[in-house]
Amino acid sequence: MKMSLAKIEHLKSYTSFLSACYQSGLSKYEAAIKEPKQFLESIISSAAETSTYFCVVNEEIIGAIRFRHNTNEYIVSVIGHVGYETKPTARGKGVARFMLSWLQEHIMESVAIITCEADNMASEKVIKHCGGVYLNQIYSTEKQNDVKRYELPSKNVRSCLA
Repeated sequence: MKMSLAKIEHLKSYTSFLSACYQSGLSKYEAAIKEPKQFLESIISSAAETSTYFCVVNEEIIGAIRFRHNTNEYIVSVIGHVGYETKPTARGKGVARFMLSWLQEHIMESVAIITCEADNMASEKVIKHCGGVYLNQIYSTEKQNDVKRYELPSKNVRSCLA
């Protein structure tokens, strides 16, 4: 597995990734699958605010992770500084843990907020394994679900692959 900053050369694999994630129930990709090139271009152009990286194996995107560089109430309370998805065919194989650990080591310079929906046990396990410290649980009207909030250390604080 290798990590790569999102770029237009990923379009074919990203289109497949979007489709697989949407078909697995990630409805947030509904608009993206209609215009994948435009969606990827918007991701690339917003890199100053949010950097998106792909986990790639043999030119296939099997995961995506975002790091939001700024902080506001919505980021701190609901979506966190970090968000990620794993392609359904790659779930349960350590991809999310690999991506999150890589982000901690190569991108994060300090503690960040990371969240997951309260019923997402797989994501919660990844966050805890990478040193996430539970803060609280809130109800998100945006997500219409309970959200668990964690502080996530950078690799300068703790390594989660050890």
